[in-house]
Amino acid sequence: MGYDNSGRAAAAKANRARVLAAARASFLEGGWAGTTIRGVAEAAGVSQETVYKTFGTKAALLKAVHDVAMAGDDEPVSVADRPAAQRVRAATNPEEGAAAYAAMAREISERAGPLMRVMLASRGGDADLEAYAATLDEQRLIGTTIHIGHWVERGWLRTDPTHARDVVWMLISPAVHEMTVARGWSGDDYESWLTETLRALILRP
Repeated sequence: MGYDNSGRAAAAKANRARVLAAARASFLEGGWAGTTIRGVAEAAGVSQETVYKTFGTKAALLKAVHDVAMAGDDEPVSVADRPAAQRVRAATNPEEGAAAYAAMAREISERAGPLMRVMLASRGGDADLEAYAATLDEQRLIGTTIHIGHWVERGWLRTDPTHARDVVWMLISPAVHEMTVARGWSGDDYESWLTETLRALILRP
């Protein structure tokens, strides 16, 4: 009879969920400097060894928490394969494409925004955090390149693809979203502005 390890897998999944929840709460309350692996482990009811074995460094733990915020859950489905990104690819004209892309950017920014405030407030003070921030910038560039490539295939771009990629990469930067929040913009304001900007600068009428 084969060994059934489903119970162990379920326990590991439950531990991971508790650690992620505890880490998110700690980062939001105490910031980067105020969060420790020990504190997260105690709050989650697991050992420090469990946290280290599962996530490694504090920066890797923050990335895991951020990934959940970006995607909306901890399931192994990439952002590119989720409904918001699928709606961008399903758009049939530039106007729909701009609106769908802005809606996706808003959805992601609102979920991940609180964590990004923690990161932005702490940049420059920790080498691991800087490396993590650089990784996020690179991932955003990759995602932007994919969508720009889709628009190139559709013949929708009004500008050079490389220039378009760089402009969109900057427009959807967490720092830009945080500035709109600081100015009191609503989510609808941000989404409308991004839609209009994409239509004006990136996509053909």
